[in-house]
Amino acid sequence: MHVVWEAEEPYEEVGGSAAVEKAVRLAFSHTPREHVQRLDGVYVYDTDPLGARLGVYLRDHRGCRIELYVQPHVAMVAHVPEELRLPTLTYHLAHTLFHEVGHHVTLTLNPRKKPSKKRGEVTETLEKWAEEYVAKRMAKLFPPPQSGGDWAMEPER
Repeated sequence: MHVVWEAEEPYEEVGGSAAVEKAVRLAFSHTPREHVQRLDGVYVYDTDPLGARLGVYLRDHRGCRIELYVQPHVAMVAHVPEELRLPTLTYHLAHTLFHEVGHHVTLTLNPRKKPSKKRGEVTETLEKWAEEYVAKRMAKLFPPPQSGGDWAMEPER
């Protein structure tokens, strides 16, 4: 499984595209290997061609993949003090990546029974499951201060 960098913007306001790529890879390194089985890749783009999404999980004739859109994340941290921009950006990118991996786990690796035939209820439940996955992963990447302090910089494998 790999991260494919398709973004072209320089992102100087957060330390450059290399810093953004490092943030994505750090978040990805905290995703257990078994949770990305059958995932063809994580593709990083500047913007969402369909609107203002932060990321999306896709399953189609090309396989299973995640697309992350960097520009909206960078815009969210523009008001943050300079020394906190990259950690805040990493937090936002990790949240989106983990959310989309949560969809992959729920829909592809460990399919759960859909809650009802009403589309709204299905969507709400799938989003709830994805956010539960986010909470578990974020606690590993950003442990609470009382449990060890700083970022968990070593990948979990």
